[in-house]
Amino acid sequence: MFGEWVARFRADAGLTHHDLATREVLSAEELREIESGTTAPARCTATYLDRRFGAKGRLTNAWARATINTHLAGGASPYELDTSAHTIREFSPGTVPVPLQTHDYGTALRRFAGNTGRRGRLWNRSGDLRVVVNETAVRTLVGGAGVMREQLRRLVNTIHGSGLHFQVIPNRVADHPCPMGPFRLLSLGPAYTVAHVVAPYGDGQLITAPSEIQAFSDLFEDLCGAALSMADSLTLLADAASGLEPNPSPKAIGRGSETNRVGGLTTLSTIAR
Repeated sequence: MFGEWVARFRADAGLTHHDLATREVLSAEELREIESGTTAPARCTATYLDRRFGAKGRLTNAWARATINTHLAGGASPYELDTSAHTIREFSPGTVPVPLQTHDYGTALRRFAGNTGRRGRLWNRSGDLRVVVNETAVRTLVGGAGVMREQLRRLVNTIHGSGLHFQVIPNRVADHPCPMGPFRLLSLGPAYTVAHVVAPYGDGQLITAPSEIQAFSDLFEDLCGAALSMADSLTLLADAASGLEPNPSPKAIGRGSETNRVGGLTTLSTIAR
């Protein structure tokens, strides 16, 4: 139990509950509850305690193991682990991942999927997020040109203003490393990562076997290698957004003008509306 680890490290260090209490992270009473097992701490608390004890990741790993076991025992959705992960790696072949979606883009996707699309939380930037998408995700119009333009602009601004690592695999890549569907890797501790195979309906499958986790990790690195660099991916996103700017011609009216602007791009706008 994680609380027993905390109590052991605290005793070995000769520290009291009040010695470890901080206004920002936890109180002495909360620490007592963690040690007794009545409270499950957040990742930031486990990280703080690991650092204070000089545990070199051992306490963080104990917390990650306990968090994963509790999650599996309770049968919760894999998406519930997102807030516990310090790093999320995600391959999303055909759509912008949920944590980076605008409201209108996500709404259009849910309409298209009959409101059965995947769940998830918006990225709160508390952890690292690495994303790889196919160029299809950038070029497919979801909700119309205006909705897609705003989505692409949001991506560009997010990449500029945060630690988001975003890469695009161009359509010209002949030997794609991953013909399968989307998957995610959630790292909770230095030695604890789980894989989440995303399904078009429902919550998908959570994988914990170390050999399979390593295979997914290797596959994600292969995807990064096949993708454009971050700089080139950013340029592609910006160019795609610029290509969706409204036609300045006053003679362009009706739906025909939008068709001219987007050319031969795939569109979900008619279905999603």
